[in-house]
Amino acid sequence: MRKIILSAALVCFVGASFAHAEDCGSLMSKYKAPDPSKKTMAQLKRWVSRKLENNADARTLETCLVAQAADNPNKDQVAGK
Repeated sequence: MRKIILSAALVCFVGASFAHAEDCGSLMSKYKAPDPSKKTMAQLKRWVSRKLENNADARTLETCLVAQAADNPNKDQVAGK
């Protein structure tokens, strides 16, 4: 029974992650967001606060952009990239 519950929770989590990733891409194209890999976290937060009126979209898009920001210490770094 525990295995069924755990696998159902895992499926829900993975599904939510993919939905969030798809949502990020659509929001970035909808609002013509700048390339986050070339901007700092502060620049991206400032851009979101100035350009977006919809609070739900603003929070989601800011989270997506900051996760990919050039100066984000939690971002995975790849040597030579």
